[in-house]
Amino acid sequence: MIQKNKEMVYDRKTRQGVDDLAVDILLVRLIISIAIIAAVFFIVAFGYTYLKTVLSEKQVENDCNIIQSKIYTMLRSGVPRDVDEINAVEGTKRTCTFDLPDNIVYLAFGVDPDPDNDGYLETGLTMDGAVIFYRVDGGSKKVIWLNEDFKFREGKYDVTKWVVNGDGQGYIITGSGRQTLNFELVEKNHRIYVLIQANDGIES
Repeated sequence: MIQKNKEMVYDRKTRQGVDDLAVDILLVRLIISIAIIAAVFFIVAFGYTYLKTVLSEKQVENDCNIIQSKIYTMLRSGVPRDVDEINAVEGTKRTCTFDLPDNIVYLAFGVDPDPDNDGYLETGLTMDGAVIFYRVDGGSKKVIWLNEDFKFREGKYDVTKWVVNGDGQGYIITGSGRQTLNFELVEKNHRIYVLIQANDGIES
């Protein structure tokens, strides 16, 4: 009887040991499963963000190519307006409508709006305005160098007409969605510019 009781106690201990081992194994498996699920979610989220950035950059690049094409034909065959002449006839125009993605940081014509890459936007001119800069959230700054004939200038509405804003500065877009810009061929002091009939309100 004593021997049997000893065997029963030993059997319980053995069974308890097996049960404890099974619990430990289940706990380890649960932790591993959670880690795998978390890793999968991280990879999916990272992949989605990366893909969205790439697609957005491509979208803005395509819009810029269309704008370039329209303005190039204007420069080749257009007639400029002398902005200093009060009664000058309107210069050749091109209207461009495009959709910017919701993760756009900026699209700038004629200026690098963030030369220090610190997020603080400022205006001015880069390469005499013959350039386009853009950046989407999660991506790096992109630049499109243009022919020197592409001299972008931000406009300012003066009483009855659009003129060059100050001594000249680029135009910066920071909003997403549908955008429409009018580009006019103008002349000032015997130099030809592509005047953007809009004002971004960003000062240098």
